[in-house]
Amino acid sequence: MKFYDHLAETYDYFIQWEDRIHREDPFYQHLLRERLGTSILDLGCGSGGFSLHWADMGYNVVGIDSSMGMIKQAQNKAEAQEIDTEFACLPMTDFTGKLQQQFDAVICVGNNLAHILEPEPMVRVFQETIKSLRPSGVAVFHILNYQRILDNKRRDFPVKSHTVGEDEYLFIRFYNFLQDLLEFNMVVASKKEGQWTSRSMLVKHRPWAKGELLTLAKQAGFTDIMTYGNYQFEEFDPKESQDLILVCEVNEELDDEFEIYTEPKR
Repeated sequence: MKFYDHLAETYDYFIQWEDRIHREDPFYQHLLRERLGTSILDLGCGSGGFSLHWADMGYNVVGIDSSMGMIKQAQNKAEAQEIDTEFACLPMTDFTGKLQQQFDAVICVGNNLAHILEPEPMVRVFQETIKSLRPSGVAVFHILNYQRILDNKRRDFPVKSHTVGEDEYLFIRFYNFLQDLLEFNMVVASKKEGQWTSRSMLVKHRPWAKGELLTLAKQAGFTDIMTYGNYQFEEFDPKESQDLILVCEVNEELDDEFEIYTEPKR
């Protein structure tokens, strides 16, 4: 994906992995301990911050991303840190056949689902995930709570900044609201040798609602789905939660009925 290829070199400055791992990883460790998990597929791994952290903890980790720029960053860091982790440039809609292995956990975070713009490919993401899970495995999907964003017309994000030596970086993000989709804009400004330069990028997001994702996940084959509003396992509140986290499993003994998803009129 060109947006992330352009962002790859400064992505770590934007994400600030150490803070993010400290905030989010206890959630994943709780789920992994419950299932005695030892292997993880990092779906949409970006520059590999979580993959490398988990591999360093002793997990068997594979990270995939559709951006070759991100995968190269992840591979370079793995080599520099001497961490044995496999990375591959693969789309979220078609990866199982290429990997040919199953995992105790598939973790897809960082709002990756918003890049899937139509129901059919979203079902494929869920189906591919199910194929790559071991029978007792768990899948975790994160997306922003778009109901809150749409209701409040929250166009802007807090500005992020980072300093490396004498260089400075600013990350400015905002939405343009389209009829059915959102345009996610990012401006990356950098100051080097006293001179500021900037680059702007945009990518389309789909503001998936909780009900849409639950229906598609069930259509794909997930039977047990829990939802949370943050990484402290608190209940999802469509008006207040910043995040929507889906924890999905397949119980082959269940045969739940569900409605086939039909795209709503917006």
